[in-house]
Amino acid sequence: MKHLSVVPVVSLFLLGFQVQAGRISTVTASTPDMGAGFGTLLINTVNGVGLSTLLLTALHAPTAPDNSWVSSGDILTGHVIFDLGTTFLVDSFSFWNQNTGGPDLSGGTGIRGVQVSTSLNGITYSPLLGGPTQFSQVTTAPAGPEIFNFAPVSTRFFQFTISSNWGDTAETGFAEVGFNNAAIPEPTTLSLAAIGALAILALKRRYRRS
Repeated sequence: MKHLSVVPVVSLFLLGFQVQAGRISTVTASTPDMGAGFGTLLINTVNGVGLSTLLLTALHAPTAPDNSWVSSGDILTGHVIFDLGTTFLVDSFSFWNQNTGGPDLSGGTGIRGVQVSTSLNGITYSPLLGGPTQFSQVTTAPAGPEIFNFAPVSTRFFQFTISSNWGDTAETGFAEVGFNNAAIPEPTTLSLAAIGALAILALKRRYRRS
């Protein structure tokens, strides 16, 4: 009678725990109606430029044209769309608003009123249950993120519908956003996986002896 080797059995057991890092790194950003001003690029809000590390708890440097985004002049409201690259299970995101680096030195350029929605196809969007309706004004720099937690949602696209900022009369913007992959197992889950693998090894050895 043929027996499965130990390595394939353990590999199959651990397969479900081989997942990506917490911060989703494949995100791109676009806007259909807000443009870009001050030489800023929307891509700089999802690529980690300006962050102290690529962690979702990092500090963001004073906002500048090369590490943040602001809208075209006199366009204060509109939509920003984030494409995760494929479908992920997401349970939180970190948001760094425009801070005192400018263009408004009081942080007034930052987004205030917002509706967050999600979509699987980039066409039909649904409101994010438990999502924020307002981002805070940031009056310091460097500055940490606001972290918003919600029930895990399977999605590819996030949309920010921006309805106001914190007082700037010329443009609206923000520094960075990062989305968390909820498929990452907790440390306790990883421990249980290791215990399970050891149990399989022990059973295999006992079976061979008998």
